[in-house]
Amino acid sequence: MLVKNVAGEAIRVSWESPRPKTGGKPNRPPGRSPRSEASRLRALPSGVYTLIGYRVIRRDKSGRSWFVSATAPRGIRKFAMVAGKRSTLKIDEHVVVDCATRRTKLGLRLLVTVAGEIESGLTIYRAGRRISIEYRVLDATGRVLARGPMEYG
Repeated sequence: MLVKNVAGEAIRVSWESPRPKTGGKPNRPPGRSPRSEASRLRALPSGVYTLIGYRVIRRDKSGRSWFVSATAPRGIRKFAMVAGKRSTLKIDEHVVVDCATRRTKLGLRLLVTVAGEIESGLTIYRAGRRISIEYRVLDATGRVLARGPMEYG
């Protein structure tokens, strides 16, 4: 996740295992399981922070890595860290796809929004690459009138 402190400094908090500079498998501390309670803990100095971005990573059945990356420069949510207390920051992992169409003099205009928590801008990645989202416009009988890739931005 990417957070901003009250001074406006961005801080990256990661649960990904660091990779050695030479490539290869992630470095994990000896004896620490990637799913252990200790492996999920991260420390931030006490203070008030604003969550401005996050990445949720999952693997599909074939082992390919997928992730969604969301950003909201104005902030998704504020939270406070108190010295000596553990806090849990839960992120809504839902992906919301909204589609609107409008007929214009030039043809049909499509507006598709893919968003994360509180309408933060969201991008979907597979195997480390942003995937294109394709669209199809159907008539009342189900016949395809138009199709093509959507463009991000």
